[in-house]
Amino acid sequence: MAARILIIEDDYFSRELAMYLLQTAGYTVLGAEDGRTGVDMALQERPDLVLCDLQMPVLNGKEVVRRLHASPDWHRVPVLAVTAFSMAGDREAALAAGFDAHVTKPITPETFIPDMESFLPAELRAPRKLAL
Repeated sequence: MAARILIIEDDYFSRELAMYLLQTAGYTVLGAEDGRTGVDMALQERPDLVLCDLQMPVLNGKEVVRRLHASPDWHRVPVLAVTAFSMAGDREAALAAGFDAHVTKPITPETFIPDMESFLPAELRAPRKLAL
């Protein structure tokens, strides 16, 4: 069974692109358009991987990851910062805030799926379809 992946992203087009790529690859994808909704969904739906923007309304990404880690209901899964912040020190700041990795936007469709799958155990990776 392929992983369930939650994308917390306020930008509609960024969220839809990531969701489309992951769904096409065979994953079940959930989407949240703000940090508070994302925290609620993560605690309720128990995804296998969370992708989270840093700058969002209601709760920013750092607050999202702080609240997840502080919750007794959180089951520990990788939480990746997927962000346009790509200046010196941004990666380190995201990791210091509690994210497991820092991925810069815009995402590259050709490498996005393999990059995300590297954070999933083999048994949760979507099976590859063979081209005929």
